[in-house]
Order: sequence, then structure tokens, then C-alpha cells
Amino acid sequence: MPVLRVIEGAAKGQAFEVAGERVTIGRDPDNPICLPDVKASRVHCEIAQRDGQWWLRDLGSSNGTWSEQGRIESMPLCDGSTFRVGRTWLRFESRPAPAAAEATVIGLERTHTSSLLRLGGERATAYLALLHHIVLQSHGARGRDELFTILDDAAAEVLDSDRVAVFLPDAEGWSLWPPHEKRLRARWGATPFARTLLAEVRRRAEPLLVALPPLATAATPDADLPPSASMVQAGVVTAMAAPLRIGDEVQALLYVDRLRGTQPFTRLDLEFLAAVANQLAVQLANQQRLAQLSAEVERLSAVPRPKGEVALLGEDPALQAVRAFIERAAPTEAPVLILGESGTGKELVARALHARSQRADRPLQVINCAAIAEGLVESALFGHVKGAFTGADETRPGIFELADRATLFLDEIGELPLPAQAKLLRALEQGEVQRVGEAVVRRVDVRILAATNRDLAAEARAGRFREDLLHRLAVLAVTLPPLRERPGDIELLIEHFLEDAARRLHRPPKRLHPEARTALLRYPWPGNVRQLRNAIERAYIMAEGPLIERSHLPPEVQVRPATVAVASPLATLAEVERAHILRVLEHCGGNKKLAAEILDIDRSTLYAKLRQYGVS
Repeated sequence: MPVLRVIEGAAKGQAFEVAGERVTIGRDPDNPICLPDVKASRVHCEIAQRDGQWWLRDLGSSNGTWSEQGRIESMPLCDGSTFRVGRTWLRFESRPAPAAAEATVIGLERTHTSSLLRLGGERATAYLALLHHIVLQSHGARGRDELFTILDDAAAEVLDSDRVAVFLPDAEGWSLWPPHEKRLRARWGATPFARTLLAEVRRRAEPLLVALPPLATAATPDADLPPSASMVQAGVVTAMAAPLRIGDEVQALLYVDRLRGTQPFTRLDLEFLAAVANQLAVQLANQQRLAQLSAEVERLSAVPRPKGEVALLGEDPALQAVRAFIERAAPTEAPVLILGESGTGKELVARALHARSQRADRPLQVINCAAIAEGLVESALFGHVKGAFTGADETRPGIFELADRATLFLDEIGELPLPAQAKLLRALEQGEVQRVGEAVVRRVDVRILAATNRDLAAEARAGRFREDLLHRLAVLAVTLPPLRERPGDIELLIEHFLEDAARRLHRPPKRLHPEARTALLRYPWPGNVRQLRNAIERAYIMAEGPLIERSHLPPEVQVRPATVAVASPLATLAEVERAHILRVLEHCGGNKKLAAEILDIDRSTLYAKLRQYGVS
């Protein structure tokens, strides 16, 4: 009898007998071959025998079935064939070794004990195996973002939910975790969440379930709360939420719901969700404690960080592209134009380019073009001789001469006056500079890095920047993304700046209150990374004890920014209107009179629109 053996994954070493002409594989306990893998579909694939040949066939799984050659729909199986389901690799053995593997083989013909296990809660047993797998995954998570991603996977894949949302606590209740907000709005529009459930979980700080059974208006026996009128109108069939708690503090909340179908979540589903949340809360607490200890060790050791190596913090794909650009551009001699908003780290990129270049043994010369008086720009760049102009009491070399055989960083080059731009172009083209008041031409070997927050192409069209200089500078160009476009990196930067503040201020490490962290994550940061660093340093100074409260943050960060629920770009006007009406009704607790007043329409108009959109 053939055997299917797990060679990599959560059930590594386990083997299953393949009996009969068809065997299904998946996460659901009803499959003869049940895999504790959150990336496996409930019924993922099958092994079937046709004309004496065994075949593997995918059954429309969400993550696909894979061989070593790539994704497959079906493939013949022979002795030693391997394939992947979710994160689990399996090997088909037509003639299994008889002795060593017998103890791990699970037959299809279940014993009486297996039947009792099924009757006693086989689904609970499967949940325990999945929980074990998730806990193992969480050990390798490097931060809150990765932990929240594990929560996301567990809820979406295991519980067959439509929406998965991580909420963070704030002063007004709950706030969506920023990486989730954009994705959820794009897919589901402005459909409101079960806000009564969210408010109750915040009040009780315990997992809760609400469900609307088919053809009924009361809660199921498993539910903790009855369904609200606004939940019914929004089309939420069932929902549950579990908090992540560290001591008495709720750090986050995992919310799942179903907008389609009639099958409610059960008490067993809620217990699984709560167990996952509890386990990952432990990991989150360990990470916070480890970060505090690391910062304290670094502060007490009084060992400065190594110089010369510049690190760009962040895992966003846009920032990864910037790092890849640096690796390719640094060894060359070509000029580099660094574009981006103020505070995005343009000087940091310039220093990274210099540190990885062939000129790294010489100091990087930096000049801020916006900080030089217009009449002194030429002197600052190219130098002057004694008596060249009023106040020129001695002969001085310019920054170009100082940067000979090194790298020169021209920050805010968009502020450079037009006359100086012409001479700068000559220095770049010919490698020659001439001091003010002197006829001698000096040769220089300088690599130019330039940065600006202006649109130089638009400046050139307006006649404020030389187009030929722009073309010369932009041999290599890179644009740095603003912080608001990479919200997943804010968490990483927060932890880095907390450690940095402890070291620079010579103070013990401090931690953020959950509401303070939420405020930092939700703020749009118009000043980008520089503003975030300054905000955390201010909070570190203002907080007297070991805990940074929301009140210690700058006033503009404490205020929750107004957010607009944006529907899908492909949504019709009627869909947007329906979603907005439902959101207002949710806010009013189903009170149509109050909702009509907020919408500034007559109550009869509201009733007509509800009938039009099929809302009872």
C-alpha cells in the first residue's frame, strides 16, 4: 500500500497510508490526510488512481499545489515524487520501508479510538495542532508587524473569514492597524465593522463572539452578544474578536467576520482565536522586554556604534529598491540625484553611497545650498582670493577643492541661483574650478551627489533651473518614499528611535503606552522620518517615569487625524452611497431619525434609499 510521508513542515516525520482509489488532503479534519498547516486549504488536493497510475490533482486551493518544477494542476506520481501543500512538503512512496516507518503511519481505516476522538472533538484536536504550528512560527518573528501577519494568516486561512483586521487601542476606542486599513478599504469599501462588539471587547478586555443565525434575529447559543441592528444592516453574518493583553494592558485586538454565507462562528472558533492571541501576546511581551534590555546594555556599555556603515531602516519594497540602487550606484563615479520630501533621509542615502564607494577612505564634504547667502554661493563652492570682494580678508579654497579625490554632497541643490548653476555645470563637465578674483584654473576630481525636495523638471520648465545641469546631475537618480507610503516601517523606526534616545540621553530605556504607540502609527508624518525621530526624543524627555504616555507626544501627534473611508476605485456611486449610509447608521446605533439628520436628508428619503439598496 502506498504511503505519503511528510518530509518538511509542522508534521515532519508523519506518514499516511494511501488506501482506496481516491484520497483528499487538506486542513479540515474530515480529510483522510489532515495537515496542520495554516496555508493549506480545507480540501486542498487529492491523490487518485486511474488505469493503474496514481495522480495528484489540485482542487482549486487558494495557495496552490507545487512540485519542484513549479505550480501544478495535476501530475503523475511515482516512487519518490515530492510536492508541496501550503508550507508542507510530502513524498509519495509506492513501496514504503516496512519497519522503521510503521510507528508513524496513520491508516485510513480508523480504529475505534480514532472514532471516539472524532466524536469527542477532532476539530479541537486539529486546532491544537495548528496552534502549535503558529507558536513555532512566532518564535522567529522579528517585530510586531510579523506577529500581526501571523495573526492575519491564522484567522484568514484557518477560520475562513472574509475580513481580518488588527485594531490598536486609542483614546477613542480602536484604530485600524495601518497596513490593514488600505487593503480592507480597497476590497470591501466602507462596509462598517461590528462596532458594538469592538466596544464591548474594549470594556471587558476578553474574547467575545456575535452571530446572526440564518432566518432569525436573536443570537446563537454560542454568542456572547446579540446582533445589533446596524450589524444586520451592514451584512455582517458573524464576527468575533480577541484582545492581545500584556498584563492589564491591551496591546492590540484581532477581529474577524463573515459578510457572506449563513454559517456563524462557534465557541470553538473563538477559543482558537483567543489561544492564538494569547500566545502571540506572550511573544510580543518578550520582544518588548528584549528590546528594553538591549537598549540598556548598549547604554551602560558606553561603546559607540561603529562609524562608516550607514543603515537604512525599513522592510518596505520601496525602501528595498533604494537599498538595491545604492549597491549598484555606489561603486561608480557617476553623479547621483537624490529626490524626496524633506525628512525622508536624503543625506543618509548620500552617506551610504559614499561609504560604499571607492572614495570612502576620504571624508564626505557636505554643503547646504539653501543656507548660503546668494552673494557668497560662488565663493563657498569654488573659493576666493584675498581682496576679491568686501570682507575677503584671506584666501580660502572652496568646497570643490576640499573634496578633491573625494565625494561632494550638494544638499538642496534646487535652491542654487542660476549664475552659480552655470559655473557648477562647467565644474562637472570639465573638472575645473576657478576661485573668485583669480585667473588660475585648478583641476579637481570630485564625485557629485545632489539632493532636493523640489521637482527639478518643473523648475527647469519654469526657467528656474538649468535643464542641461539637470541632465548632468540625473545620470543616476533615486526617489525616496515618504513615510506615509510605507506605514509598515513606522513600527521598526519607533523601536530604533526609542533605543537611540536612551543611548544619546543617557537614560534608562522606556516603553510606549499602547495608546501612544497607536497615535504614532496613525499620524501621517508630513515631516517624515526626521519628524518621527524628534517626536520620540521629545516624548522621552517629557516622560518622567518608564512609560511614555500619549500626553507626552507633540500636540499635533496626540490629535487623531480625520480618516475618510475610501471605497474601491471600481465601486459605483450607488455602492459608495450605500456604504456611507450604513456607516452613519452604525454610528447612530441604528437610529434612522438621527442618521437622517446627520446625512442632512428627510427621513422619508432615507427610508426610500434603504429600500432601494435592499436594507431592511
